[in-house]
Amino acid sequence: MAEQTARSASWLGNVLPEPYRDMMRQFFLRAEDEISRQRLPIYNRQAWEMRRQQVRRELVDALGGFPERTPLNAYITSTHQRQGYRIENLVFESQPALYATASVYVPSDLAGPAPAVLCPHGHWRHGRYQDVVQRRCVGLARRGYVTLSIDAVGYNDRLAQGHRRAWYLFSAGRTLQGIEIWDNMRAIDYLCSRPDVDPERIGCTGCSGGGNQTMYVSALDERIKASVPVCSVEVVADYMEKGFCTCEAVPAEVRVADLTEVCGLIAPRALLLIHGMLDSGFPILSARKAAARIRDIYSFYAPERFGTYESYSEHDYNEEMRRAMYAWFDRWLMGNETHGEEEEPGEAALRVLPEGLPAGHASLASIFVSEAQALPSYPEPADAQTWEMRRQYLSARLPVLLGGFPLRGDLDVRVTGAEQRKGYSLERFWFRCEPDVLLPAVYLAPTGQSHHGVALYVLEGGKSMLSQQEAEAQLAKGLAVMAFDPRGTGETEYDLETAFLSAFALGRPLLGMHAWDAIRCVDYLKSRSDVRGIHLIGRGSPAAAMAALLAAALDRRVASLSVDALPATLRLPIEDREMDQVYLPNLLELTDVAEIAAMIAPRPLSVGKLLADGLEPLPADVAPQAFDLALRTYGLLGAPEALSLG
Repeated sequence: MAEQTARSASWLGNVLPEPYRDMMRQFFLRAEDEISRQRLPIYNRQAWEMRRQQVRRELVDALGGFPERTPLNAYITSTHQRQGYRIENLVFESQPALYATASVYVPSDLAGPAPAVLCPHGHWRHGRYQDVVQRRCVGLARRGYVTLSIDAVGYNDRLAQGHRRAWYLFSAGRTLQGIEIWDNMRAIDYLCSRPDVDPERIGCTGCSGGGNQTMYVSALDERIKASVPVCSVEVVADYMEKGFCTCEAVPAEVRVADLTEVCGLIAPRALLLIHGMLDSGFPILSARKAAARIRDIYSFYAPERFGTYESYSEHDYNEEMRRAMYAWFDRWLMGNETHGEEEEPGEAALRVLPEGLPAGHASLASIFVSEAQALPSYPEPADAQTWEMRRQYLSARLPVLLGGFPLRGDLDVRVTGAEQRKGYSLERFWFRCEPDVLLPAVYLAPTGQSHHGVALYVLEGGKSMLSQQEAEAQLAKGLAVMAFDPRGTGETEYDLETAFLSAFALGRPLLGMHAWDAIRCVDYLKSRSDVRGIHLIGRGSPAAAMAALLAAALDRRVASLSVDALPATLRLPIEDREMDQVYLPNLLELTDVAEIAAMIAPRPLSVGKLLADGLEPLPADVAPQAFDLALRTYGLLGAPEALSLG
């Protein structure tokens, strides 16, 4: 791919004197700052009390809400007696057929109900079997705490449930973060049901992704009286410069709240933040900024209930950090200092379901399918007038779902080079899509023509992926050609996953940004006096095809659209990097791919291939059925021949 890019780039040349690699990072940081500045500062307890209600409400909504509490159906699969404690391996249903597995470390010789601690494990390679997780669980148990160590969705005994590439959940209005928080809340339900647990003395601690879960479940479940997130709390702006997992993703989190406000929901309950001073993933500077803001909130209640501890270490939950955690729980849950040696009982003692999950178990994919099927069906267009009302409704709602489009500013076109070639002219230029987003582009026009239609390309990887052969074929047909670098590609290349995740947290999905880039290219072309008709072409990936589809659906100035590798529907849970961007949050509640395609009618639409599960092309005899709504709409508008499939 890199060799192909270099080869194809050489025939077009570069627009910028040197690549603008830092553009996207700067864009995300400025956009985050713009949103954050709109929030009123919190100067007193009354103002924060109003703000915290808003944060909690909007956070739960962003997480996709929580299901109703159903029977846990909990049972112990095995018990292992150890010196000073025993291990009870546990299964329960956090929601029907979604089995959660865990180990409960129970102190020996309890005199009465004891404090309990929930331990989410995070992204350790071995999940809760990781040595540092086992050690803290044993250390807590030998100090007198009933300790529950739960498998995250997709880890260890729950491997078959799926995890990292579950972005499809978002299009049906669910989130993996919300599902895991609910798992942890139900784990607390289980702890509170035990006679050996004091429900008024519950704690929670985890590191990294487990610290993230600790932060959120502590914020939303007030039964947790003491919380210790480790190597996880920072200001939300840092999300703009790094990646994170599906299970840490909250749609439009930047618009909902800063992470410090999420932690502020824990006040006045006890909260200790532990960080490593050498942690590159969660930099200590950001952690200190976060701590200062959280401390301000705690000053309205009980300043002594907030604390920080720094270890001169990297990303870890080491012995020094664990000692600080023990002391914090001793202070706020036990009421006295405790002691107990740590050990690792080993994976064999912690395995809950050696034979695998029970038959018929739920997974993230099955939850998604169930949620998608439960969504209302889209209205059938009865006639052209009814469809036009529906199209206008979708045209108004889709930009909102995409996070909104910015105001159209001056394109500020800057030509950086021009040359005459055999049979055509080549112009290199860039323009401002948004104030701090530049789009490098090229424009090839056949010589001897004062007016021409234009083939506008949206290509995965940018303009360098346009082959000379294809461009010259378009020129031979009398069409001009425009190709550009969608933000974060080509001459503004940026790590795709970081850009995708930052845009997700910002509340403006990258797919929507790329659709807006294409629309701004249409703005540019319409400003030229030599353009007569714009024909949009999306190639190279499902994301490129969807960006072009959205642009054409929302911009009636596009005369025709040709796409390849277009998903037939987003109701299929496809775990593939190429599909991550395509699953727009809450899209399926509004519409699906076929109806977006119908919005282009009666303009010509050519779909090279429709993709099914596994990103395999749909057979020619099946494709019409998958795109039935679009075909019927084209027929309704008297242009059945304008839609071509395959």
